[in-house]
Amino acid sequence: MNGDPQGGLQALRPPPAARSPAEALVGMASDPTGSTTFARYVWQAKQAVRQWLTCLAQDDPPEAVLCERVEDIVLVYPDRIRFLQLKTRDRGSWSANVMCDQGHGIDALTRSYAAAKDAGVEGFSTFELWLEGPEADSASTAAFVKSPSSASAELRRKISRFHLRQGEMDDFLARLVIRPKQPPQSHIDAVVLQELGALWTGLSSVELSYIYDLLLSAAESAQAAEHPKATICGHLATALETRRTESGDGVPDSMMALHPIRDHLLHVSALRALTPPLPNEPVDKLLSRISEGSSTLSALELKMRKAGGQLRTIERAQRLRAELEVKRLLLLGSQAGVEGKLDQLADRVLMMAEATADRVALGAAVNPAAAGRSADVIAADLLSRPGELGALDHDSLFNRDGFAIYGLLCQLSDACRFGWRAV
Repeated sequence: MNGDPQGGLQALRPPPAARSPAEALVGMASDPTGSTTFARYVWQAKQAVRQWLTCLAQDDPPEAVLCERVEDIVLVYPDRIRFLQLKTRDRGSWSANVMCDQGHGIDALTRSYAAAKDAGVEGFSTFELWLEGPEADSASTAAFVKSPSSASAELRRKISRFHLRQGEMDDFLARLVIRPKQPPQSHIDAVVLQELGALWTGLSSVELSYIYDLLLSAAESAQAAEHPKATICGHLATALETRRTESGDGVPDSMMALHPIRDHLLHVSALRALTPPLPNEPVDKLLSRISEGSSTLSALELKMRKAGGQLRTIERAQRLRAELEVKRLLLLGSQAGVEGKLDQLADRVLMMAEATADRVALGAAVNPAAAGRSADVIAADLLSRPGELGALDHDSLFNRDGFAIYGLLCQLSDACRFGWRAV
């Protein structure tokens, strides 16, 4: 760890209250669905941790993440603000009509739009609805998600019942962003830990869990703070008006403007105090996708990154995996009863890959650097022997093409059956 983790947080946050963040959140969940509401706030805190990580990006990072009750997350950039409303769903998909119902997110975003407009920052803001699970399959929902400005007259009527004033509908819809397919509550912990492992490839699962606990505790504490929406928007407006000149203590003036609401704040300096330095391998692609609310990187890429894989190794694996998938689908469509043969081939490929990983692990004593980049070493070893890979294809399902068989291994890795680690 670089720096004192507790000191990093104390610099931004007042002494903790007598009750814990979890107790504070329980107090917020006063409706009849208390346990469900509490689970939703925890899910939101975990999403806040993911967005906090994007402060480490080299390309256009936010300066800080604000957690608060109305808009669950606010991302503060030097020149703009992103208001994120996060909504969970127990089952089913999200239709455009449901999104526009009372209590399903867009109503809260219209309230944020009104508060931002009163503070004079709506012109620098987006208002984003992040949804657990998928959107509905209908063409109308797909069109609304892709371009909220295309909202039908009926959807506009529903939205107009909320907090927009006359003449504000078009501008609000132009600034509305919808991000479905967010990680579900049931396995968001696994997603965050995979992302942490991809960012800090050399850490053990115990170390990654420790970092996650620290970050989540800070996010829950920030989430439990109680400043009203109008106060927050006012301080955000001041921060945007202040140019990013360095003050005497090295803290950007725009962040100093947020000092009165510091108990909501997850700042990049605290994040750096709580985490080790990032490795030299560029991680902006991962951070960018987290920031945009896209689906997380594939399991193949996450596993290769965690095993020290370099960009060229990962891109080649992705390409060969995609080519293999086309061949596999054509095979399944043209021949009956090949599933069993594919399973047998997969077993043989995994045995060869695991034996290669074992050899890398055994060689770690004389070449520890190779063990630290086991994905690169295993990939290079296998790709240098295409004939042996091709020989595994006894039934000539893929014409004994060794590179296609490597693509099959990458597909198996994407299904979490091979981890590229020398253990």
